[in-house]
Amino acid sequence: MLGIADLGILLGYLFTALAFLLCLFYGVMKWKKGYDEKDGDYREEIKWEREEIELIERLP
Repeated sequence: MLGIADLGILLGYLFTALAFLLCLFYGVMKWKKGYDEKDGDYREEIKWEREEIELIERLP
């Protein structure tokens, strides 16, 4: 019918469908959660940018 001549093929189809359903469920659960930026995250990025600019300015 669908090329299911062996148990391994059947398990492949079943695990594929199961993985799809789990990913779908996870996506629906996390849909509106978003990313909460911590207070110090942007400060750390600014620090890294300043260090990078200083290193670039030191180059000949």
